[in-house]
Amino acid sequence: MGWRDGCAPRPAVDEGAGPVRFDFGGADVMGRRLDGLRRTVEEDLAARTAATIHLVDWAGGHRQAFDDHRGTQEGVLSGAELEAEIARLRAAWDDAAAAQHRANRDAADAADAPSGVPVPR
Repeated sequence: MGWRDGCAPRPAVDEGAGPVRFDFGGADVMGRRLDGLRRTVEEDLAARTAATIHLVDWAGGHRQAFDDHRGTQEGVLSGAELEAEIARLRAAWDDAAAAQHRANRDAADAADAPSGVPVPR
């Protein structure tokens, strides 16, 4: 699943409409990077889970320190809030797409209105 799955398509800027103030290209780059980071974290956590199986027979004074340290790292990785960041980026993308659609509609309405007649909003 890519970061933009479920997002509105990037709208074109219609003639007479100005572009909205949102960097769709930059958002896409950031979303792909967040997706890559999310996959890396998920793969790391899965590898740690698989490795834990091999550590069950390990006992001794260093085991507790190892488990504590590993648990701290896993807590940071799983609590990185990548999903929340991706969700915020999706929402910003959709808001900007909706704003562009409104700007396009307003420009079309203004072009269709008789000269000098205000267009209701």
